[in-house]
Amino acid sequence: MKKAVLAILLLVLVGAVLYFGYHYFQEKKGAEEADNRGEKVVFRVEEKSYTLADFENYVKILNPDRQELPGEALSQLFDQFIEDKLILYSAMKQGLELTAEEKEAFLRRMTRDYPAEEGLVEKLAADRGLEESLLVEKYKHEKIKEVVVTEDEIKKYYEENKKDFLAPERVRVSQILVGSSEQAIKLREKLQGAGEEEFRQAAREFSQAPDAYKGGVMGVFRPGELPADMEKVIFSLEEGRLSTVFQSAYGYHIFRLDRRYSPSLLSLEEAYSRIRNLLLERKVKDIVSREVEELKATYHWEVYPANLPFKYEGN
Repeated sequence: MKKAVLAILLLVLVGAVLYFGYHYFQEKKGAEEADNRGEKVVFRVEEKSYTLADFENYVKILNPDRQELPGEALSQLFDQFIEDKLILYSAMKQGLELTAEEKEAFLRRMTRDYPAEEGLVEKLAADRGLEESLLVEKYKHEKIKEVVVTEDEIKKYYEENKKDFLAPERVRVSQILVGSSEQAIKLREKLQGAGEEEFRQAAREFSQAPDAYKGGVMGVFRPGELPADMEKVIFSLEEGRLSTVFQSAYGYHIFRLDRRYSPSLLSLEEAYSRIRNLLLERKVKDIVSREVEELKATYHWEVYPANLPFKYEGN
């Protein structure tokens, strides 16, 4: 009896060794083959694994121009990748899906915004990664759709941060742009001491700048919005005065300072939309951040930084 039991135990032990040994080598072989294809696992949430190829496709969606990104930028994108995949996993666990209408609405927007790109609709319709991104956005929207910013919150922010709504000195500028210094000098001599309407008429007749049809009106500018050498000339002018001939890569300019605006505080009405958008963005970011932290605590997930081609320390 004892010999029979020992024989059975021995068979079980040998079978277990063979079974686990076989699967170990199969997994090792599969891992090596995945490595050869550049498909190393870089992130896993529960039973779902994501490879380096998955991350590279994710980056392509966010970086369609294929610009070369430094390691720091890639590391930040990988943090975002982790968060999105956690949200995606939670969305699928909850049975959240994109409706046909939602997909079609997105495709319509893309063809409206990028009408010249041939075959775009077909590419997008077949792009699983893009569909997953839309599902992530839908999940986020479900979490933040009830977010509101109240009138009292806007007023309070305005009162506590008035310094942020101080408009600096600004100037309204017009110009005449011609192709030669001789023509510019003659025009300046002719317009010296002339009125605004004469300047506008000369701009319509002679200026080669895109704003010629508006009488040469360039717009209103604050410090730092114009090239430094041009700004120095313009901001030194008095109202109604013309600059000396200014040469740039575009030709020869004659600037006219139409009006100078002193620094002023924006009213609550003028700052309203800016404050509302800022507070709304903060609330949304806070809700999404809390949701991600909750998902990180709920699911088992793991990062494999050794399989990334850049230094990643984690957020």
